[in-house]
Amino acid sequence: MKFKDALRNMGQLQAMTKGIIISNSILALGLVYAVVHFNNQRDRIVLVPPNMDAKAVIAWNYADREYLKSFGLFIANLVGNIQPKSSTVVLDAVSAFMDPSIYTDFRRQLLAVIEDPVFRASGSVISFLPASIQYEAETSRVFVTGTLVTSTSGAQKYQKQVVYEVGTSIRNGRPSVTHFLSYEGSIPRTVTWHVTHAQKEGKPIPEYALPLKDRKSRGKVDVVEPAADLSVMRETAPPNPAAAPDANATGENHAEPSTAPAGAVETVDMKEPT
Repeated sequence: MKFKDALRNMGQLQAMTKGIIISNSILALGLVYAVVHFNNQRDRIVLVPPNMDAKAVIAWNYADREYLKSFGLFIANLVGNIQPKSSTVVLDAVSAFMDPSIYTDFRRQLLAVIEDPVFRASGSVISFLPASIQYEAETSRVFVTGTLVTSTSGAQKYQKQVVYEVGTSIRNGRPSVTHFLSYEGSIPRTVTWHVTHAQKEGKPIPEYALPLKDRKSRGKVDVVEPAADLSVMRETAPPNPAAAPDANATGENHAEPSTAPAGAVETVDMKEPT
């Protein structure tokens, strides 16, 4: 009888041991998961800067539309306001936010504007007056529309309507510019705009104009437009400012007509900057 009791107790002890091993394994896996999850968890910061009328949210790899619109306006103002004395500071400040894929090309183009012999000889100052900010969530692009004004030392002013298109991304809690375009007119080149023109001209849509969810799935594509383009700033003033007609000084016929179709559908929200 004692032998049978001993066998029975031994079986119960083995079952208890197995249960303890299983429970400890589950606890260990849970602890590992909790540690990994805690290490990957990042803080979410909510702030209301002085120049904004609504709160902005930025996390480790995400930011809301208010923050991205403010960031896009900040970049457009830096690029669109160039003075001889502060040009180097502007170049270094804005280049720090450029994605590595466009850093070299963007810096080369902006440096070409700053060091242009005609621009330097005329003592010109380029300024940008923003009129509206639009954000396209599906592509994470900010469109800043306004007037680009070039003032020469002879008190002459040349101006035209332009759009600064800023591709935005949040990486490791820091905003960056994935592409930067500038073009004349007042109509942003949204997804709808690109789809309409692609159908008419038979050209593929640039990668940066595709919705974020479709970019990786489409695979490698031919880029039909550069990811950095500052040509609108190089064409602001005529080659010989001193020979320009007096009408330019009076502000007549400065705005260039938009080359975009009048029926382009706007898919983004608009907000006037404060």
